[in-house]
Amino acid sequence: MKRNLLILGFVTILQLGVGLAQQVPLLVARQGYADIILTNGKIVSMDDRSNIPNTPGNIAEAMAIKGKKIMALGSNAEMRRLAGSETRLVDLGNRTVIPGLVATHFHLYGNAARTYGPSQGLTDPSIKLTVVAETTAEGTAKKVRDALVNAIQVQQIPKDRWITVNLLESKDNEIGTTFTWVYLGNINRRQWDSVTPDNPVAVKTGGTHPLFNKVAMDAFIELFPDFEESVDLENGPGSALDGYVGVPGMDALSWEFWWKDEPLEKLSEALRLFGMDLQKLGITTVATRIVAPRIVAAYNRLNRESQMPHRLAYFIESQRGRHFGLQFTREFYKATGAPWTDHVNGGEMLWLNGMCNEIWDSIYNEVCLGDDVSASPEIKARERCPGPGSKPWESYKAAIVSGWRPAQAHGTSSHGARLYIQMLDEAMKEGNYSIEYMRNLRTTMEHAFLLGNVPDVMAGIKKYGIMINVTPIHLSRVPDILDDYGESLRSFVMPVKTWINDGHRVTLEANGSDFWTAIYTLVTRRIIKQGTDEWVELVPEEGIDRVTALKMATTWASEYMLAEDTVGTLEPGKYADFAVLEEDFFTIPVEGILDGISVVMTGLGGQIVHDQLN
Repeated sequence: MKRNLLILGFVTILQLGVGLAQQVPLLVARQGYADIILTNGKIVSMDDRSNIPNTPGNIAEAMAIKGKKIMALGSNAEMRRLAGSETRLVDLGNRTVIPGLVATHFHLYGNAARTYGPSQGLTDPSIKLTVVAETTAEGTAKKVRDALVNAIQVQQIPKDRWITVNLLESKDNEIGTTFTWVYLGNINRRQWDSVTPDNPVAVKTGGTHPLFNKVAMDAFIELFPDFEESVDLENGPGSALDGYVGVPGMDALSWEFWWKDEPLEKLSEALRLFGMDLQKLGITTVATRIVAPRIVAAYNRLNRESQMPHRLAYFIESQRGRHFGLQFTREFYKATGAPWTDHVNGGEMLWLNGMCNEIWDSIYNEVCLGDDVSASPEIKARERCPGPGSKPWESYKAAIVSGWRPAQAHGTSSHGARLYIQMLDEAMKEGNYSIEYMRNLRTTMEHAFLLGNVPDVMAGIKKYGIMINVTPIHLSRVPDILDDYGESLRSFVMPVKTWINDGHRVTLEANGSDFWTAIYTLVTRRIIKQGTDEWVELVPEEGIDRVTALKMATTWASEYMLAEDTVGTLEPGKYADFAVLEEDFFTIPVEGILDGISVVMTGLGGQIVHDQLN
């Protein structure tokens, strides 16, 4: 009797266990209850990777998150079954959810320094002057010289004190005129060296592209012995004599010169605070070149202390930031052993994604169209085209041969892209690599606003699987460039729709941190002409649908930083990086996209890092 009772009890317990198992979802049995469940939303996965228009992928009502990753997507009822007593339920109120935005090319450290540097004691110690350019290079140089003489005398500027001159464009000049004068040497340091024998001077055109006087050059040579060679390799022979040090000089002036003795904690905190601003915009992953080693150190400090405010894929550009000569540039990449990685095999929040030498051709007036488009000799003379022996060419080739992934070269225009392809041909041959190996590097070209659709260039881009990363804001420069080159240039103006239809992978660089204006421009092909308040429409037949534009900033953008297996879409097993939008991006009138989409909640690695829902 007792034996029968024991058997009956065992069977009852077994049956009860089976019943409980049937009541507990398999996901909970395997993973435990969800930590967070988003309900009552329009959760757009963006998991369709095709180039078919208006294909966002799966759409769900709710999403469950466990730890750092997405657990499941489904209906409200299905996801609620994954909730336990400790699960946080978030009612989205029918709002739209998209993957966290991916900033493919964002110089965030410069913005961080300007925005939060002063609060950390990271300041520009120079005396600051502003000069508005004249309509001639000679008149402008004289005006700069006179301003320096007057300031030194009137302000009694002490010896060795830095002076920076912000040279603004005249309203009577074409946009970019001063850049051209500086690049061609029409304005140069010799025009004011004699009146500044005791003070280092940087004359900045448009906030970048500085000219150093002799005293400033000498100060940099003490810190960077190859400085003059580096400047000539970067910008062309004679640039150091002119004092034209370009963008790397300005970056180094802050991070590697003025702030070289500042505690790393200050640099890290400025970067962290700026990253928290990006969270409010729904930006969860960023790719950037990093010129200065101090910036690399500051981000790695944040990462070690688990304080990274976003994921960061970075590209080393040390040959520019430390002003290496040609020999050391080659040795640097050969000696480092190519430690770049993808996201799966790299760091969760920070990974070294390759190398770059960002300046290839230029985003300013010095485009590189070669024989593809004709113009007057004066216009063609200012085109910036790299070649063998230049720093861009040699640093990319040396890195590729040594095993590095190359990325973020300015591919502004058609002949510049052609030259990049020629460099890849050389590197592949010298490194004895297969075309499959080269394609798997997923090299990228940036900006592309005059890349066009020239057959041999596009064939080379397809051959190497080059990702085209477009920057819609640069279309604002096109009307002035059309005036220079004529209507034959119009077909070169960022033919995004054609590229996508032809099977090229095209991604999106936001307007700084503004994705919505950039998307609006891609959809409507409307842009405000630079230096005016005039709206212009450029090649409207190349407009794309808004879903495809969003893929360029999420789905496909994750491929840019070799992270498509971890971020960029909302799928189970991927990191729970998401943005909750106040407006429905997919249905509002297109003009509403221009007004801006409000991000009311941001998730990063399963944590809600920005919340305005309540």
